Amino acid sequence: MMRFPESIPGLQRLTLPTLAASLSLLTPGALFAQSADQSQLDALKSQMQQMQRQYEQRIDAMESQMKTLESKADQGSILNTRVLTDSNGTEWGGKEGKGGPVLDESFLKSLTRNFTFSAYVRAGVQFNGNGGGGNFNFEPPDNDGGRPRLGNENDTYMELTWAQAHLLGDSPDVMDVSMTFTPAIRYVQNRGTFIGMRGSGPTTLAGTPVAVNREDTGNDFDFVLRQAYLEMKNVFKGAPEITFWGGIRFYDRFNIDPNDYFYLDQSGYGAGVENIDVGIGKIWLAYIGGLDNDLESFRTGSFYKHNIDLRLKDIDIGFGKLMLIALGSYEKGTTFDETFDNQAILLNPVHTNDAWGGGVGAVWQYDFGNKSFLQLYALFGWGATNFGSSGTNIGTIETVAADFLARHPGYPVGALINTDRAIEKAHDFKAGGQFIWNIASNFSMSFWAFWNQDTLGYGPFGTNAVGTVVRAAANRNEFEGGIRPIFWVSDNFAIQGQAWGSYQDNNRGYSGTSAFGRSGSMGVFTIAPTLKPKGGYFTRPELRFFATWAIWSNSLKGTTTPSQEGGNFGGAIPPYNGNTNQGWLFGTQVEWFF
Repeated sequence: MMRFPESIPGLQRLTLPTLAASLSLLTPGALFAQSADQSQLDALKSQMQQMQRQYEQRIDAMESQMKTLESKADQGSILNTRVLTDSNGTEWGGKEGKGGPVLDESFLKSLTRNFTFSAYVRAGVQFNGNGGGGNFNFEPPDNDGGRPRLGNENDTYMELTWAQAHLLGDSPDVMDVSMTFTPAIRYVQNRGTFIGMRGSGPTTLAGTPVAVNREDTGNDFDFVLRQAYLEMKNVFKGAPEITFWGGIRFYDRFNIDPNDYFYLDQSGYGAGVENIDVGIGKIWLAYIGGLDNDLESFRTGSFYKHNIDLRLKDIDIGFGKLMLIALGSYEKGTTFDETFDNQAILLNPVHTNDAWGGGVGAVWQYDFGNKSFLQLYALFGWGATNFGSSGTNIGTIETVAADFLARHPGYPVGALINTDRAIEKAHDFKAGGQFIWNIASNFSMSFWAFWNQDTLGYGPFGTNAVGTVVRAAANRNEFEGGIRPIFWVSDNFAIQGQAWGSYQDNNRGYSGTSAFGRSGSMGVFTIAPTLKPKGGYFTRPELRFFATWAIWSNSLKGTTTPSQEGGNFGGAIPPYNGNTNQGWLFGTQVEWFF
């Protein structure tokens, strides 16, 4: 009988996978050898030895790679591993015995992982029915804010938001800090592909002086800071949801979207705390300051407003959720001596008393599902409190002083003008609602209506179209409402429409026109074929092609085409600012957010 050698050279180095593979070949080989000659057996042994060498070479290569990786791990990455320290180099402390956050690759990856970018953009171009530019929107005068949006937005506006969560890492042992930063860019007039330097362009045209680089006048290009704030959670381990914040931010705003009307907006600079659970709801408390440097006082500096904002949110009343709000405001009385921008001494110092204010209100919302909801609100404010802004009431002081000088042309230079309690005599009442209804996959609608009663605290003086001095009433009531249906012809093509109307019983702006001190009404109607994905009213992006027609009462002639949105106390744009009561806008616009 033939015998195998007692050992095969190199067999001792075989690993388990190698041995298993060898045995799988050896066993049938032995059976075959019983009936094969010596040459066949030698060939089989040669093949086995060759396979053994190949396996050993692969194992050696893998062991070498493992040693290299282990060596690099011991040395640290090129980023190095560092414990976060304070400005003195002392290790930042965490829980006892655990140290603080470690700055290594995993920490830096967590920063990238928790980074988000979002944006809101609208951009378009429009022309009027006479063939010229559409650098205006249709809007009633003495307006509380906003405008019917569809086919009626003449500005290019963009908000870019960078947000970084978990700045100190993901560990539950550290405070959960996040950052939000939002700059905004806006154009109103210019629609060139590149805006030239200010000061470029001719100063005369056919011997007649003209504005320098006219498209840039009126702050046509704005680059502003909308948000830059930090949020801090997990401050209290027993209630990690309680959140502290500080900086400048959009503060829990409420708006009627199709009218771009922010009826509650206390955005600004300040600090606060959110999500304090008190059983029936959650408390939000904030301090927000407003500063205006138009006028300066030698004694107190710039005019300043203190605002306290208290809200009880997420109150479940069985049919929807309710939010209650209370505001308190205070502005320090002073005497203004100079303007801020050019440090010019006022010819007549202006005095204002201390001004207090307060307000209460409620916002209720019921969600129907399918992204449909009904939202109603009622807000009542007095004195220095303004639900639509956390800013100061410097405009009241300036207007009262200007009215006084206009009515007393011989008033001595240097004599004091006392605006008394004009700010505290004001009030701001508003109520309304909106209904976003996604009826079917191919049909959505929005309805909205609101009322605002605004009292300035003084009756403004002005002139009518023939120059007669008129005093308008201090009080103005305004009613607005509209409807915006959307019908999808296909998955990505829809037809939108808009019908909107307004009435006001007084116009306290546009002195020098026949509209000053008068009532009036207005309507705006739009048709807009739109590329827009199915899914409901708020799906974006949208590419719209629109035709908009507006009509207004004769009493509002010359007041309904401002270049800026909201307020509209003066400065209507041609060609519909003359003796006409209707006009057209045509154009295209894109809007998207993500």
